[in-house]
Amino acid sequence: MMRISIILASLIALNACSVGPDFQRPQTIAPTSFTRDAQLGVANSNTVSEVDLQWWKAYHSEQINQLVELALKNNPNIETASANLRVAQANVRAQQGLFFPAVSAGYNVSRQNVGPILQPSINNQVDPLYNLHTAGLTVGFAPDIWGGNRRQVESLKALGNAQSYQLAALQTTVANNVVATAIQEASLREQLKAVRELAQASKEQLEHARRLRAAGYSSSVDLAVQESLYAQAVSQVPTIEKAREQSLNLLAVLCGKMPNESLLLPKIEDIQIPSPLPTALPSKFVEQRPDVKIAEEYVRAANAQIGVAVSNLLPQFSISGNIGSVATMFSDLSNSANSVWGVMGGVTQPLFQGGSLFARKTAAEAGLDAAMGQYKSTVLSAFQNVADTLYALEADGKYYKTALDNEKSNQHIFEQSDRQLKAGYISESAALLNKQTYLQARINSLQAYATYLGDTTALYQSLGGGWTPETSTIYKQ
Repeated sequence: MMRISIILASLIALNACSVGPDFQRPQTIAPTSFTRDAQLGVANSNTVSEVDLQWWKAYHSEQINQLVELALKNNPNIETASANLRVAQANVRAQQGLFFPAVSAGYNVSRQNVGPILQPSINNQVDPLYNLHTAGLTVGFAPDIWGGNRRQVESLKALGNAQSYQLAALQTTVANNVVATAIQEASLREQLKAVRELAQASKEQLEHARRLRAAGYSSSVDLAVQESLYAQAVSQVPTIEKAREQSLNLLAVLCGKMPNESLLLPKIEDIQIPSPLPTALPSKFVEQRPDVKIAEEYVRAANAQIGVAVSNLLPQFSISGNIGSVATMFSDLSNSANSVWGVMGGVTQPLFQGGSLFARKTAAEAGLDAAMGQYKSTVLSAFQNVADTLYALEADGKYYKTALDNEKSNQHIFEQSDRQLKAGYISESAALLNKQTYLQARINSLQAYATYLGDTTALYQSLGGGWTPETSTIYKQ
């Protein structure tokens, strides 16, 4: 009895450990700043502002809010990611089932002929033909002595977490694409109005030039110049029309709609620049991006696979038992005299498998190296993404301010020249030229505004889009 107790205690102690390396979170050395410019993108403890989970509301557009909510609800890619998450979670539950004994019930009936020699010793009857009924329960259990199954569960949990983070990343990307596309469409819609006005003004200018040429007041070169300007203005119309229609199609598909379905769209003047824009500390930045967390979970999964491979090199234990009843008559199965039972324990030690088990261990170790390399690459790309966005915000913000100032100046010139034309102080040609200059400045300003707003959406996404690990359904490792 003492020996049995010692054996059981030893098995329990062994069952509490897991072979293979324990997971160590990858360490990254964060820079002091996202960019080379000390004044660009640097945040300190007094200026850091967390990204709101519903960051798109910072644009103060009810139409954008509705579009994002519609996309998060109906986008088929999000539906696919949600299903993949459920698959990963079910795989974890399936693997955890191996921690428990497998119990099965069975019933078999057979018709046999044992011949006249064996017949008396089996069923004590003259007839060698008889029926045999067997019913019982079978219990099988493989103790996880070396922790191989625990490591496998750990690996599957990590993959489940990665899928959860993948869903969060996709939701952030979809929201970003919806906002960026809605901004682009609103800008193109206004650009289209300005381009059509520009084409009409160029047409009037061309007609005026033709009248001057017919009257002998201008040369053929002057007329050709106006024809060229008119052609340039008209050529912008189909280009912007195409871009706008493609934006509408993309926006519909992002929202889970067919391209021919209509959506409630914002006006460009109703979309505000978020203020203040979010900032982040480089040292805490990697906690905010789901793609970095995905890469970390892949490292965890690969690390656990080493333990799985090591456990396969060690002895494998098994325990099984059965209890039931055997009778020649079904009604006799409940008779205790027909009860049968058995218990068996075993151990198997792999001796030679052509080197496959060692090769799998080597492959698992190489898999960890690959996952670590991918993690480092993901972190570097994440910092690059933020740096690129910050530089784009700086440059495009300056360009937008210049373009807006240019639009306002040319608008003032156009309005003044229009009044002077009505008063007879300037020619129709000069007024039309000022109008065309203003309209082109208006188009440039709209493009610059859309680009700058697009940079702000890119900043929200580069900082994680408001996502945090607490907002995801993850396994606590």
